[in-house]
Amino acid sequence: MIGSKISNEKLNYIFEAARLAPSSSGLQLYQIFVITNKELLEEIKKIAYNQSQITDCSHLLVSAAWDGYSDQRISEVFNFIVEERELPRGTMDDYKKQLLDLYFPLGTDWQAQHAAKHN
Repeated sequence: MIGSKISNEKLNYIFEAARLAPSSSGLQLYQIFVITNKELLEEIKKIAYNQSQITDCSHLLVSAAWDGYSDQRISEVFNFIVEERELPRGTMDDYKKQLLDLYFPLGTDWQAQHAAKHN
């Protein structure tokens, strides 16, 4: 409905669903940005074929894929998983090494395309 604002409860539900959604290698290769600034929404609308829903919405969610893989990005994901699940440190080290050995040799162009497809 135009003009209505989504509740924080519903917004948090959406974020939790996105966080738990399956993704390539379990890495969640994206970030979700919430845009509520009306001036910024007007600028986005200009490059989004002037779709009125861009400025009619209370919150615009923009999903942005990683531009490539890095040890730091993968480590952050795995560290989060280990902490959330209260697993022993090092539990995911073998899997992390496997992913790094698989993805790094494929180059940054392939990595960016892979992340975008799994966003």
